[in-house]
Amino acid sequence: MKFSIEKEVLLETLQKVLGPATSKQNFPVLNNVLISSTHNKLKLVTTDLDTTIITTQEANIQEKGKTSIPMKKLISIVRELPSQEITVEITKNNLLIRCGKIEFKINTIDPEEFPKVEESQKASLIKILPEVLGEMIRLTSFCVGQEETNYILNGILFEIHEDKIKLVATDGKRLSFIQRKLHHTQPEVKTKLSFIVPIKAIQELTKLIKEREEEIFLAVEENRVGFDFKDTQFITRTIEGEFPNYAQYVPKEGKDKLIINRKEFLAALRRADLLSTPDYQGVKVELKKDSIVVSKSTPQMGEVKEVIGAQYSGTPMQIGFNPQYLMDVLKNMDQEEAGFNFSGADKPAVLRSEDYIYLVLPIKI
Repeated sequence: MKFSIEKEVLLETLQKVLGPATSKQNFPVLNNVLISSTHNKLKLVTTDLDTTIITTQEANIQEKGKTSIPMKKLISIVRELPSQEITVEITKNNLLIRCGKIEFKINTIDPEEFPKVEESQKASLIKILPEVLGEMIRLTSFCVGQEETNYILNGILFEIHEDKIKLVATDGKRLSFIQRKLHHTQPEVKTKLSFIVPIKAIQELTKLIKEREEEIFLAVEENRVGFDFKDTQFITRTIEGEFPNYAQYVPKEGKDKLIINRKEFLAALRRADLLSTPDYQGVKVELKKDSIVVSKSTPQMGEVKEVIGAQYSGTPMQIGFNPQYLMDVLKNMDQEEAGFNFSGADKPAVLRSEDYIYLVLPIKI
């Protein structure tokens, strides 16, 4: 194998597939990238057996072939090379990298040892815009559970039916639900598709979505799902099991409603959180007709109180929250105002906004 390519192009291509090769693996070959060349394109593959990224890139191919090389070492070398054309060539069991007067020789691993990767078969193609999927992930991913004992909550539930796509995440203490319409050219999905994507895969997918403009195609299969971009394919195993019936936990919209400036509320919570400790996390929110009072008192540390103008249409009450749970949703929203429904000091608070619902349980204070 021998090819030439601009340094910046090769670096950008390697960064697309970096994720799966950065996990600590028992098998050294899983820390590698598989590079193959045919005609005028390079094909790069990385996998940790749960997630796989495949990307192609045009290059000046002088000789066809393939090799497997440690990813971290390769990308570190390419980063430090000057911005000019790089020539890469296999010589025996080494990869020779030339750039100007610089020459690196790196040991490779037999490419036949690299796991055989099945590309997505495009079983059920669903079209979605990257900015839509990115927004939906942003407003749900912070709710994903972290406990290994309840692995079914360690991902985001995708539901696709008719002309809508829904994403749901919960850790048992809060829940995010968002619904959006599919692309206007997408045929109606007659059979409901439902699958859970692990949070680790979601994090890698988010990196690939950034700065993308072209449509993404979801290819749904039995126990995995593929996300097809123009030149890159991301494939992940799904979490097997039954996601909780989230609809039964979301109360109907009530009359006790708070309308408040999102940034002002977020800033007040951040200030109150400065006095949080592992034993004293709760922040008290006192709801009044024309204002709310955000306060916190931590023994042997101090206290803080702040009044914020707001509109509240319900019965005055005091309710406690883990401030991080409110900050997570407020900092990821775009709207100027946030609207919450309350049903009592011991009932969940519910934020609603344009087919988005965020439910958070209160805590004792």
